[in-house]
Amino acid sequence: MNTFIKKHNLIQTHDTVVLAVSGGPDSLALLHYFHHLKRHDNLKLIVASVDHGLRGDESKQDLEYVESLAHQWNIEFKGTSVDVSSYKKANGLGTQEAARELRYQFFARVMEEVNADKLAFGHHGDDQAETMLMQFTRSVMPESIHGMPVKRPFATGSIIRPFLCLEKQDLIDYCSSHKLQPRFDPSNEQTDYTRNSVRQHIMPFMKSMNPKLHEHMQHMSERVTEDRTFIENEAKRVLDQVVLSDGKGGSAQFLKSSFQKYPLALQRKSFHLILNYLYGNQIEEISYLHEEMFFHLLQEQKPNASLDFPQGLKVIRAYDEITFTFSSTKGNSAFSKTLYIGQQVSLPDGSIISLEAGECFSEQGKHVYVCDSNHVTLPLIVRTRKPGDRMILRGMNGSKKVKDIFIDEKIPAQLRDTWPLVTDQEGRILWLAGLKKGEGCTGDPSGTWLRLQYKK
Repeated sequence: MNTFIKKHNLIQTHDTVVLAVSGGPDSLALLHYFHHLKRHDNLKLIVASVDHGLRGDESKQDLEYVESLAHQWNIEFKGTSVDVSSYKKANGLGTQEAARELRYQFFARVMEEVNADKLAFGHHGDDQAETMLMQFTRSVMPESIHGMPVKRPFATGSIIRPFLCLEKQDLIDYCSSHKLQPRFDPSNEQTDYTRNSVRQHIMPFMKSMNPKLHEHMQHMSERVTEDRTFIENEAKRVLDQVVLSDGKGGSAQFLKSSFQKYPLALQRKSFHLILNYLYGNQIEEISYLHEEMFFHLLQEQKPNASLDFPQGLKVIRAYDEITFTFSSTKGNSAFSKTLYIGQQVSLPDGSIISLEAGECFSEQGKHVYVCDSNHVTLPLIVRTRKPGDRMILRGMNGSKKVKDIFIDEKIPAQLRDTWPLVTDQEGRILWLAGLKKGEGCTGDPSGTWLRLQYKK
């Protein structure tokens, strides 16, 4: 065990360590071990214990027992009683989840009060194996199968688990050899909770097949963590090609062609990093099915397609452009505005189209349109497209559907219904703003000319 602690650099001299102690054999062994370790490493210890109020007087007596041991061994004690039943009802949680949240909230407060460096738990190798088996049954995504970390940041310092190299029986034997009298929680024998079922029905069989199961699972957890850290760092390079905005609830945008140049493993990891960014790391509803849907979207031949993800997130493909967004274009209704000479109209997206008249205008760029006033009926109309819209393009015989122009120009489907076009009073489409120009000019430069300008 000392080798395991040194390997993972779990404890440093003069550390302030909060010990999470319930009174069971695991945490009692933890308390005793650190009590003897503190003299060697000059540690400052604080015992923290929580009465969850789920077993009446029994759980209260557990708390009092831990407090008496702390005082007996001259260790500072901090304890609390929490109302799990009320908390789980108020937050819509299960009993175990509610108890865990309240427990960790208390531990964080204690760490902040004493400015602790470490919070130590008595989790052992069998706990690790149970955790990973449960993760295997719930998810096929590698990101979800990693076990409990040996060390991770928490509150003012880190959570450490120095007993992950041991099995449950090691700790029971330790308590026996040091004449410790642990308390036992009878709820651990009930199979109402998934972990208890795994512990009683699956673990004995697994350990009969491999008595070193706890060691194998711990090594796997460490390797998975190392590999995942490497891949995550590499995937962050992929995110350099992604435009991320507004954090949780925001959006992400990138080019499919650039994204697909990376190995598939990095694409997968980048996909999940994007979701972590947009969901704020709260993505319990995302499964491997969403991952498969996303990669099918990248591969399919249709230039325009979209997916609906949990909590209103849409994944939109528009030709080579991929967009993740919580905003919807459904609320953008059609518009129709009258435009007079010398005036301008403002569009819902903030862009402006203006109209002026004069004897001679130059027509430079796609955002300016010039036409002969003798061939149009004023005032002009700026509107969104309608079913069946057609326009005659300059230099073209016959008309073309506006829908087909959008397709030819690879305009994303979600932009087409709000794209402005300009007509005269007779309905003739003069200009698909910033995109295609219709006929309306003569070869005679004399007379009054009209100049439209589109400012996005």
